[in-house]
Amino acid sequence: MGSSRPFGNIRKLRSGRYQARYYHLGKQVPANTTFATKAEARAWLATMETDILGGRHVNPSAGREMFGDYSARWLEQRDLRPGTRATYASQLDHILPVFGSSELRKITPSSVRAWHGELTKSGLHRNTAAKVYRLFRTMMDTAVDDELIRANPVHIKGAAVEKAAERPPLDWEDVAKIADAIEPRFRALVWVGATSGLRFGELTGLTSHHVNLTQRTLRVEQALTFIKGEGPTLGPPKSIAAHRTVTIPATAADMLTEHIEMYVSDQPDAFVFTSVKGSPLLNRYFAPYWKQALKEAELPPTTRFHDLRHLAGTSAATAGASLREIMARMGHASADASLRYLSASERRDSDIADAIDAGIDAASRR
Repeated sequence: MGSSRPFGNIRKLRSGRYQARYYHLGKQVPANTTFATKAEARAWLATMETDILGGRHVNPSAGREMFGDYSARWLEQRDLRPGTRATYASQLDHILPVFGSSELRKITPSSVRAWHGELTKSGLHRNTAAKVYRLFRTMMDTAVDDELIRANPVHIKGAAVEKAAERPPLDWEDVAKIADAIEPRFRALVWVGATSGLRFGELTGLTSHHVNLTQRTLRVEQALTFIKGEGPTLGPPKSIAAHRTVTIPATAADMLTEHIEMYVSDQPDAFVFTSVKGSPLLNRYFAPYWKQALKEAELPPTTRFHDLRHLAGTSAATAGASLREIMARMGHASADASLRYLSASERRDSDIADAIDAGIDAASRR
């Protein structure tokens, strides 16, 4: 029997070192270094052959792209909400000074650990550091998928975990206190936020044609955000699941009806919630009114508008909604999970809203 053809070939250079190369997919692939001995060159070729047979092959010359260039291309190739794109750009400011001019293949686990150690000592909030780390890890995961590097060097145990702060939950009496204390123009915003579970940007992105007062529904199709250099910007909601129609209880619908009559123009594209001057309502403008209302209501100054959304979710659960229905109502799911949650029936959503209404009435009687 004849011997099988060897994988690759080795040649000795004038320097006395050895060069190894092989053919893959019709192209010659040389090693990105030379070897001191022929045995080392053979070992390298054996590793490459094993990787090809196991489906783990990465071209040795790949990964020479600078991380800064790759991250820019990564962002450019993704369909991101304006706010998300701006957030990622801000998070990259914590990565690029260290790795922007590094080749992908030269980013090592030890260099990543050193960077992360400095990041956590810089005074950056722990949860923000976790978000920055997750973006770095995700980008390098994509580099692995693109066959630019063999393995992701960004793998620090626990670095991606955010720690939720313990916050005292709001109840309906707290909502009533805030709504009574805040600027009258924002009273309906507080109640609708607490009963619908819409995010602040989803609420401020609502226009007249998104509201059906007869059916008591709000249709979420866009969100308002602020982009540096551009100002107030409308973009898609946070995820596929965030595109939804939410039924609000009669109590909130009545307040919204009164609000629209007093503060909203007859134009179908008029924003439902605006600033005192009638301009798009950004959180940076609304925050002082919220802070003052908390003070007058004698509630903790750390209370966030987002806590109203939390109350809406827990109230839906208390009313008997299933996990599937809660996630569909809140629009709080990944794109994959949204396929499971978006099929909650509109009839059941109305029942949830009515149960919340009953809870508000009970609190009012107390």
